[in-house]
Amino acid sequence: MIVTMLHGRRRALGVLGSLLLLAAGACGPRPSGEDAAPIDLSLPPEQKAIPSAEPIHINEGGWEFVLTPLASYVLRGVVVSRENYRFEWNTGLSPCDVAMVWGELEAGEGWRRLDWSQGGRWYFWRWSGAPPFPDDVVVRNSSNTHIVPADSNLARAARSLSEGDVAELTGELVAIEGRKDGQTVRWRSSLSRQDTGDGSCEILYLRRLRVGGKVYE
Repeated sequence: MIVTMLHGRRRALGVLGSLLLLAAGACGPRPSGEDAAPIDLSLPPEQKAIPSAEPIHINEGGWEFVLTPLASYVLRGVVVSRENYRFEWNTGLSPCDVAMVWGELEAGEGWRRLDWSQGGRWYFWRWSGAPPFPDDVVVRNSSNTHIVPADSNLARAARSLSEGDVAELTGELVAIEGRKDGQTVRWRSSLSRQDTGDGSCEILYLRRLRVGGKVYE
């Protein structure tokens, strides 16, 4: 009798485990296609000015956001850090930041000679001993991008990026104005790869993500 009860319990636990795995899979991002072509990491991001574009309207968490596209943008690089956010006014709009490197920092996995971290919508790098790279090399060959996904599937895909992933992100750099209960907030993307400090991060309205041979759009 005891053996039968234990066997029944194990079977029930096995079924529960399978259901949990299925649920986890259902919550993950769903690729829309495949593209295993190599991603060129030697060049800086591609940016082209947009003379005029229709604004993008998003209602999120009681906020009414208007996004003005400033430039088309393609970012190719290696993910060195990714931080999810949950409790600020802009987290419903931009649930995560992705720090990526390319060019001189990607060559020979030079980025691994630095310690990378993120917090408060900033990214940071540090080292031990002699600096492996001048700061201007790091600035020119890395970025912290605030991700504004075009839909929930892209949000899940962006939040699943991990250190070492080689990825291609495509969309538009945007300026954002939000209104809620008489409050007005503004958030504007940088359009330079050489600036530093407050306002130097890119804000990307993400329309397409390619990583691991999978495409999300």
